[in-house]
Amino acid sequence: MDKEILKNEPTRVLLQWLNIARKCNGYDPFYDGLGDVFTIEEIKTELATREHIPNKKEAKEMRKQRARG
Repeated sequence: MDKEILKNEPTRVLLQWLNIARKCNGYDPFYDGLGDVFTIEEIKTELATREHIPNKKEAKEMRKQRARG
């Protein structure tokens, strides 16, 4: 399994992959269509190395804070 694929994918793509893998109840690995299989744990491990992406509520609050100066 090529871990470089996980490292090169954008964080939002990895989050989408994680959601797809979770819909399989964690029993089925995620297949990326390129011949590599990634499990939930592998995706989560790579995401743990990434910067946090704010959710909608957090992003809205951050925009308000920036607007206030």
